[in-house]
Amino acid sequence: MSIAITSLNSAIERLLAVDAHRPGSVHRLTRSETLAGGKGVNVARVLAQLAAGRPETSEPVPKPLLLGFAGGPTGRLFEDLLAAEDLASSLVPTSGATRVCEVLVDLSDPAGATVYNASGPQVERPELEALDGLFTDTLAKSEALVCTGSIPPGVPADQYARWIAQARGKGILSVLDAHGEVLALGAAARPDVVKVNREELSSLGPGDPADRAMDWLNAGIRCVVITDGDRPACAFTADAAYEVVAPEVPVRSAVGSGDAFCAGLVESLLGAPRAGWPAHLRTAAACGASNAAGTTAGLTTSHSPAALLPRVTVRESALRSARPPASRPGGTRG
Repeated sequence: MSIAITSLNSAIERLLAVDAHRPGSVHRLTRSETLAGGKGVNVARVLAQLAAGRPETSEPVPKPLLLGFAGGPTGRLFEDLLAAEDLASSLVPTSGATRVCEVLVDLSDPAGATVYNASGPQVERPELEALDGLFTDTLAKSEALVCTGSIPPGVPADQYARWIAQARGKGILSVLDAHGEVLALGAAARPDVVKVNREELSSLGPGDPADRAMDWLNAGIRCVVITDGDRPACAFTADAAYEVVAPEVPVRSAVGSGDAFCAGLVESLLGAPRAGWPAHLRTAAACGASNAAGTTAGLTTSHSPAALLPRVTVRESALRSARPPASRPGGTRG
């Protein structure tokens, strides 16, 4: 069994770190690194790191499996970089080359990293059809589905929505982290969890985030999590609302912290299904904070989730108005 994670807009991520960013000037890099990137890869990396640190006596959690595309010389490099991290993938080759993205970390202001994201190659219909077939085979052997990240040109905006509907039909845990039309259509398919940041939520238009969360809960989504940078996250379930305060850490780069939060949430839902939402949210927040303490996306040993977990605060408050969620097929856990 596996945790299927989308990587539809795979990327080569170039990390560039400087002591201080001065536009228009020549800089000497203090650090540079090339990694497999994209939100799906970030989630898979953290899940793999969490699995490596789990006690042998704990309930096993399936390994992550990335599904998506890779093309051209950069696509081959992407696959090599995944293999170097022992991250499993099933990727459809594309005629267009895998994109290259840049992350510039200013060490004098690490919380304000600058990210340059390319749009990705055009996906042709036969390539998309091949991925759909691959997804159907993979879902039959999966315990969870994580739909995260942007989609490249040629992929329809309802791609995640259709996959989430398939997961619902099989009673498989599904998590959505997207923006814009992809988020709106994906949420309408009623995944178990919607995890977004405040900026992504604002892409759906003006309005109170809590009101939108309530609408999604009333439609049948089990949990809506809204992260907000270094400010407390908000989580809404059918029974309660929560404020989640992560522990303070020396921030080196916040890039990927939302993905680490998502990975921690999935790991807790699968590994400790009866722990309850406060426990799931504590694990998620500890992972997000651990990521922020490093310059690259992933957990840090200096500020491990296990060490940070006791310092996470989860406060509960009553919901303003929530009807019982719609009945769900199957036996999803958490």
